[in-house]
Amino acid sequence: MKYIIFLRAINVGGNRKIKMADLRDAFLNEGYNDVMTYIQTGNIIAEHEETNHETIQKDVERFIKHHFDLDVPVVAFHVTEYEGGIEQNPFKGEKLMVHFLDILPEQVNVDKLKDLSQAGQDDCEVVGRFLYISLKAGVSDSLYSNNLVEKTLQVKATARNWNTVLKMAEKSKQ
Repeated sequence: MKYIIFLRAINVGGNRKIKMADLRDAFLNEGYNDVMTYIQTGNIIAEHEETNHETIQKDVERFIKHHFDLDVPVVAFHVTEYEGGIEQNPFKGEKLMVHFLDILPEQVNVDKLKDLSQAGQDDCEVVGRFLYISLKAGVSDSLYSNNLVEKTLQVKATARNWNTVLKMAEKSKQ
Protein backbone atom coordinates (compact mmCIF):
# COMPACT_ATOMS: atom_id res chain seq x y z
CA MET A 1 0.00 0.00 0.00
CA LYS A 2 1.15 3.51 -0.69
CA TYR A 3 1.17 5.91 2.25
CA ILE A 4 1.56 9.64 2.72
CA ILE A 5 3.32 10.15 6.03
CA PHE A 6 3.84 13.36 7.99
CA LEU A 7 6.31 13.85 10.82
CA ARG A 8 5.59 16.57 13.36
CA ALA A 9 8.06 19.40 13.92
CA ILE A 10 11.29 18.15 12.45
CA ASN A 11 13.81 20.56 10.92
CA VAL A 12 11.74 23.53 12.12
CA GLY A 13 13.59 26.39 13.77
CA GLY A 14 16.82 24.39 13.83
CA ASN A 15 15.35 21.75 16.15
CA ARG A 16 14.98 17.97 15.81
CA LYS A 17 17.13 17.79 12.70
CA ILE A 18 16.94 14.82 10.37
CA LYS A 19 18.55 14.88 6.93
CA MET A 20 16.09 13.70 4.29
CA ALA A 21 18.68 11.31 2.78
CA ASP A 22 19.10 9.72 6.22
CA LEU A 23 15.33 9.54 6.68
CA ARG A 24 14.90 7.83 3.29
CA ASP A 25 17.62 5.34 4.24
CA ALA A 26 15.88 4.61 7.56
CA PHE A 27 12.60 3.92 5.77
CA LEU A 28 14.34 1.62 3.28
CA ASN A 29 16.17 -0.21 6.08
CA GLU A 30 12.84 -0.76 7.84
CA GLY A 31 11.20 -2.46 4.87
CA TYR A 32 9.51 0.45 3.12
CA ASN A 33 9.76 0.79 -0.68
CA ASP A 34 9.66 3.60 -3.24
CA VAL A 35 10.47 6.16 -0.53
CA MET A 36 10.23 9.82 -1.54
CA THR A 37 10.50 12.95 0.60
CA TYR A 38 9.26 16.46 -0.11
CA ILE A 39 11.00 19.51 1.37
CA GLN A 40 12.76 19.24 4.72
CA THR A 41 9.83 19.17 7.14
CA GLY A 42 9.03 15.47 7.28
CA ASN A 43 6.74 14.78 4.33
CA ILE A 44 7.20 11.22 3.06
CA ILE A 45 5.58 8.99 0.48
CA ALA A 46 6.38 5.30 0.82
CA GLU A 47 4.99 1.87 0.16
CA HIS A 48 4.61 -0.90 2.71
CA GLU A 49 2.68 -4.17 2.83
CA GLU A 50 0.93 -3.12 6.07
CA THR A 51 -2.72 -2.16 5.51
CA ASN A 52 -3.41 -0.34 8.80
CA HIS A 53 -2.37 3.32 9.02
CA GLU A 54 -2.18 3.19 12.83
CA THR A 55 0.36 0.38 12.64
CA ILE A 56 2.40 2.42 10.15
CA GLN A 57 2.29 5.44 12.48
CA LYS A 58 3.57 3.42 15.43
CA ASP A 59 6.22 1.71 13.31
CA VAL A 60 7.61 4.98 11.96
CA GLU A 61 7.63 6.54 15.46
CA ARG A 62 9.52 3.46 16.70
CA PHE A 63 12.21 3.48 14.05
CA ILE A 64 12.72 7.25 14.17
CA LYS A 65 13.42 6.83 17.88
CA HIS A 66 15.78 3.96 17.07
CA HIS A 67 17.65 5.62 14.17
CA PHE A 68 17.65 9.27 15.30
CA ASP A 69 16.91 9.15 19.05
CA LEU A 70 13.94 11.50 18.59
CA ASP A 71 10.35 11.18 19.79
CA VAL A 72 8.42 12.36 16.74
CA PRO A 73 4.65 12.08 16.37
CA VAL A 74 3.65 10.58 13.01
CA VAL A 75 0.43 10.75 11.01
CA ALA A 76 -0.03 8.41 8.03
CA PHE A 77 -2.72 8.08 5.37
CA HIS A 78 -3.42 5.53 2.67
CA VAL A 79 -3.23 7.54 -0.55
CA THR A 80 -6.94 6.92 -1.21
CA GLU A 81 -7.93 8.32 2.21
CA TYR A 82 -5.68 11.33 1.61
CA GLU A 83 -7.15 12.03 -1.82
CA GLY A 84 -10.65 11.78 -0.34
CA GLY A 85 -9.66 14.32 2.31
CA ILE A 86 -8.58 16.78 -0.36
CA GLU A 87 -11.85 16.34 -2.26
CA GLN A 88 -13.87 16.99 0.92
CA ASN A 89 -12.23 20.37 1.63
CA PRO A 90 -15.10 22.54 2.92
CA PHE A 91 -13.26 25.84 2.31
CA LYS A 92 -12.52 25.77 -1.40
CA GLY A 93 -10.86 28.95 -2.68
CA GLU A 94 -9.78 30.15 0.77
CA LYS A 95 -6.36 30.37 2.38
CA LEU A 96 -5.99 27.07 4.20
CA MET A 97 -3.98 25.16 6.71
CA VAL A 98 -4.71 21.49 7.39
CA HIS A 99 -3.99 19.62 10.61
CA PHE A 100 -3.60 15.89 9.99
CA LEU A 101 -4.91 13.78 12.88
CA ASP A 102 -3.59 10.37 13.90
CA ILE A 103 -7.06 9.09 14.86
CA LEU A 104 -10.66 10.19 14.41
CA PRO A 105 -11.51 12.68 17.15
CA GLU A 106 -14.59 12.26 19.28
CA GLN A 107 -17.44 14.58 18.29
CA VAL A 108 -17.63 16.12 21.77
CA ASN A 109 -14.01 17.27 21.35
CA VAL A 110 -14.67 18.58 17.84
CA ASP A 111 -17.55 20.62 19.28
CA LYS A 112 -15.22 22.02 21.98
CA LEU A 113 -12.70 23.06 19.33
CA LYS A 114 -15.35 24.76 17.20
CA ASP A 115 -16.69 26.59 20.29
CA LEU A 116 -13.28 28.29 20.67
CA SER A 117 -13.69 30.18 17.41
CA GLN A 118 -14.81 33.79 17.65
CA ALA A 119 -16.55 35.91 15.04
CA GLY A 120 -14.13 37.22 12.44
CA GLN A 121 -11.43 34.70 13.32
CA ASP A 122 -10.43 31.50 11.59
CA ASP A 123 -13.08 28.92 10.84
CA CYS A 124 -12.51 25.20 11.24
CA GLU A 125 -14.11 21.98 10.04
CA VAL A 126 -13.16 18.38 10.80
CA VAL A 127 -13.70 15.85 8.04
CA GLY A 128 -12.40 12.40 8.93
CA ARG A 129 -8.80 12.82 10.09
CA PHE A 130 -8.44 16.23 8.42
CA LEU A 131 -8.92 19.47 10.37
CA TYR A 132 -9.29 22.29 7.85
CA ILE A 133 -8.55 25.83 9.03
CA SER A 134 -9.74 28.72 6.89
CA LEU A 135 -7.17 31.39 7.74
CA LYS A 136 -8.44 34.95 8.06
CA ALA A 137 -4.94 36.27 8.76
CA GLY A 138 -1.70 34.29 8.74
CA VAL A 139 -0.71 30.96 10.20
CA SER A 140 1.18 32.63 13.05
CA ASP A 141 -1.98 34.55 14.04
CA SER A 142 -4.24 31.52 13.92
CA LEU A 143 -6.07 30.49 17.06
CA TYR A 144 -5.60 26.86 16.02
CA SER A 145 -2.03 26.09 17.05
CA ASN A 146 -1.00 22.47 16.86
CA ASN A 147 -0.76 22.31 20.66
CA LEU A 148 -4.32 23.63 21.06
CA VAL A 149 -5.61 21.19 18.44
CA GLU A 150 -3.94 18.20 20.10
CA LYS A 151 -5.06 19.19 23.59
CA THR A 152 -8.66 19.92 22.61
CA LEU A 153 -9.20 17.00 20.22
CA GLN A 154 -7.07 14.60 22.31
CA VAL A 155 -5.15 13.37 19.25
CA LYS A 156 -1.68 13.67 17.77
CA ALA A 157 -1.57 16.18 14.94
CA THR A 158 0.71 17.98 12.53
CA ALA A 159 -0.17 20.85 10.21
CA ARG A 160 0.71 21.77 6.62
CA ASN A 161 -0.32 24.59 4.31
CA TRP A 162 -2.66 23.83 1.43
CA ASN A 163 0.12 24.05 -1.19
CA THR A 164 2.04 21.26 0.59
CA VAL A 165 -1.16 19.21 0.91
CA LEU A 166 -1.70 19.41 -2.85
CA LYS A 167 1.97 18.82 -3.70
CA MET A 168 2.01 15.60 -1.65
CA ALA A 169 -1.04 14.32 -3.55
CA GLU A 170 0.65 15.17 -6.84
CA LYS A 171 3.90 13.45 -5.84
CA SER A 172 2.03 10.33 -4.68
CA LYS A 173 0.94 9.78 -8.29
CA GLN A 174 4.55 9.68 -9.56
